[in-house]
Amino acid sequence: QVYNKELESEFDNFEDWLHTFNLLRGKIGDNEDAAAEEERVVGRFKAMPLPEDVAKEAGYEPGLGMFQGIPSNDPVNVLVRVYVVRATDLHPADINGKADPYIAIKLGKTDIKDKENYISKQLNPVFGKSFDIEASFPTESLLTVAVYDWDLVGTDDLIGETKIDLENRYYSRHRATCGLARTYCT
Repeated sequence: QVYNKELESEFDNFEDWLHTFNLLRGKIGDNEDAAAEEERVVGRFKAMPLPEDVAKEAGYEPGLGMFQGIPSNDPVNVLVRVYVVRATDLHPADINGKADPYIAIKLGKTDIKDKENYISKQLNPVFGKSFDIEASFPTESLLTVAVYDWDLVGTDDLIGETKIDLENRYYSRHRATCGLARTYCT
């Protein structure tokens, strides 16, 4: 099945196994909104809710305790391949009613800005690119894929972005790990 929107909303952020809680700096005020909360995030805590009665869970051995079937606490090294095929109906960022979009990807300490491959004057660009990034869970798990408008003078404008928790996808029972072919032709 092909989905025409972000999979996170379709599959409850892939929190079928691990639940993510933001750790915030400071105390929330009465008039603060959700956007301000994102600026206060200093970390994330992940936890697995236990079943109400562990003894009744299929496959659990009561004599072995309640933490069965949990992956090791050791870091997991992964190779992440990010495919950016195309973008549609981008918001124009230039005076001429067009945009000069390029891709920016961030995962942990890896920061890729594909400025040299911007697509001139296009609101429906076909990127057809893939990027390989080595990462280690749990420290490098939040992938940000953004589209910027390239500007000759001044700073580039953010057109849009999405954030994907790769660790939740990795451990999800929805098998949200498969991708596309290595090449893409139009």
